[in-house]
Amino acid sequence: MRLWTYLLDPPVLAMLTFLFFYVMKPTDRNLGACLTGVICLGFVPLSAWFHMVHHPADFAGERKVGFILSIAGYVVGTLTMLIFFRESRLNMALMLSYLFTVIGLTIVNLMHYKASGHGSGAAGPATALTIVYGWPGAISFLLLVLVAVAKIDIKEHTLGQLCTGAALSIASTLAAFAVMGLLRF
Repeated sequence: MRLWTYLLDPPVLAMLTFLFFYVMKPTDRNLGACLTGVICLGFVPLSAWFHMVHHPADFAGERKVGFILSIAGYVVGTLTMLIFFRESRLNMALMLSYLFTVIGLTIVNLMHYKASGHGSGAAGPATALTIVYGWPGAISFLLLVLVAVAKIDIKEHTLGQLCTGAALSIASTLAAFAVMGLLRF
C-alpha cells in the first residue's frame, strides 16, 4: 500500500493535473503556466524524497520537509503565475487552489490536528476536474478512495484526518475557481 501513497503523492497528482489540462483543454493551453505548475507544485515538493535517501524510513521527517517545500513552491508558483501568466485563468485557479489548501492545512496542523495532505492532494484535482467537466470529472474522486484505503492501511491517517484534508481542498478549489470566475452555478 505504501507504493500507492507514493504514486498518489500530492505533487505527483499536481503535475498530472496541470499536464492533463494542458493536453485536454486547448483553449486554456499555456506552456509557461503548465511548466510553472509542474515545477513549483510538483518537482519542488517532490525533492523532499531526497530526505528519504539520507534517512530511510523517516516518514515523519519526509512529511515535514515536503510540507515546507510545498509551501515554498506554492508561494513561488503563485507569484510567478500572477506576474507572467495571469491571463491563463484555469492554470491560475489551479495554482490558487493549491495555495489556499496549503494555507488551510498549515492552520489546521498548527492547531495540532494532522489533516491529510494526501487527502487534499486527491480531492483538489478531482474537484477541479468536476468543475471543468461536470459529472464525468467526478469519477476522479475514486482516487480519493484509493488514497484513503492506502493511508489508513499503513496507519498514517484516520478517516477523520483524510476527510478533513479532502474538505479543505474541496473548499479551497471551489474558492479559487470562484475567484477566477470559472465556477458556474
